[in-house]
Amino acid sequence: MGKLVKNYIYNVMYQMLVFIAPLVTAPYLTRVLGAERLGISNYVLTVATVFGTVGLIGTQNYAIREVAYVKNNPRKLEETFYEIFTLRFVLGILTLLVYALYIHLAAYPYLMLIMTLYVSAWFIDPCWFFIGMEDMGKAVARNFFAKAGNVIGIFIFVKTQDDYVNYIWLLSSMTLLASLLAIPQLWKYFHIHLVKVSLTQLIYHTKGALGLFWPQMAILVYISADKILLEYLISPASVAYYDQAEKLIKIPLSFITVLSTVMMPRLASQFASHNMETIRQYLAEIIRFSAFLSFPMMFGIMGIASTLVPWFLGKEFEPVVSVIWALAPLIPLSSMIGISGDQYLVATGQTKVLTLSYIVAALVNVVVNIILIPRYAAVGSAIATICAYGLILVIQYKVLLREISLLDPILNSFSYIWKSIPIFLFVLGLAYILHDNFITTLLQILGGGLLYIGVLLITKDKMIFFLLKSISRMLTRI
Repeated sequence: MGKLVKNYIYNVMYQMLVFIAPLVTAPYLTRVLGAERLGISNYVLTVATVFGTVGLIGTQNYAIREVAYVKNNPRKLEETFYEIFTLRFVLGILTLLVYALYIHLAAYPYLMLIMTLYVSAWFIDPCWFFIGMEDMGKAVARNFFAKAGNVIGIFIFVKTQDDYVNYIWLLSSMTLLASLLAIPQLWKYFHIHLVKVSLTQLIYHTKGALGLFWPQMAILVYISADKILLEYLISPASVAYYDQAEKLIKIPLSFITVLSTVMMPRLASQFASHNMETIRQYLAEIIRFSAFLSFPMMFGIMGIASTLVPWFLGKEFEPVVSVIWALAPLIPLSSMIGISGDQYLVATGQTKVLTLSYIVAALVNVVVNIILIPRYAAVGSAIATICAYGLILVIQYKVLLREISLLDPILNSFSYIWKSIPIFLFVLGLAYILHDNFITTLLQILGGGLLYIGVLLITKDKMIFFLLKSISRMLTRI
């Protein structure tokens, strides 16, 4: 477990930057760029992400899994790396050719041209190798650099509404630079040199990756359809409202979903060794830990939304409050799906189940979006997203529970719902009696957190005592 804890700490350190970055940049960007220009920027980024995801044809998670399978065999590891890296390079060239044709048809051709750097970074980035090797420090360093450079650049180069072009330049160039800087870190494992890769092996890996491509395509549909349909049916401003709500929701969620990045290679390795009981134990603890964090975070962000948004994003973004309320269940839903899909089903190669769950969810998401967006705008998109995630949860856990006995830890995890309700009532009460400002939000977060700890101690919750003992052991070693 030592390496898992180390990797989790690495990722949590990065997530702290992810947590801090929006707190620093979001209030600035919403006021400087405004909803319209920020919405355009979000739309362009979404489209570029679609090209990157489609172009990779599922090689991201596939590559992580394949590296995890052979990480203890140096010769096979090197062969696998060069084969997959070559495949991604070829896919990158093909994707950029298609993207170049699309630029001439795009609504914002110059902005899309800038995002060529961002699309290229998807195929150059070698972090899939470090994640598969459970060497999270390398991947975290790359992401940390990109995020920190982007934050600094925003305050230097984004001063007026017209500087939204500079904002897009920053997103694109810093992502590419970070990917390039990660490549020399591969020298720890082997020297970089030209290797002849057979067409047979490229076809083999392409077939394997395509098994994970369709689930990712479906994920892409219900992640991207919201913003694309909002821009088409309503306005770029509605895209900005939805995007800001999603970013605020993902701040607490990021501390939970980091488990998927850390655990999937470990589960893949255990599956390759046929250690199913060890996998069951891992999953049981992850389910409990995810519920321990996700339910109070869901109720907490709902409670603070009305006092947070006005001072944090500005009065123009007050519609974000209702979107947060509709989108908040995404926190527990996404954390549970991360366990069943990103950790278990990917690690065990059950791509058919992934494909089914994500395709059904994508279709439902598009239909519900088309129905609700014209009437409810960004709130309609949020409802569609929750419906999609709910379907994924039902389909994936039907399979997971059939293969591994996890019903008891799942049922026990629901106890964190009623343990979190006092947080919700407390922060809502403060919102009712205090003004909308930073102090109020801080009091809500600190007070709600302390109240939750108190409830856990009173109810003698096992997870809180385990964490307190772990923290105590860490402090004694310092």
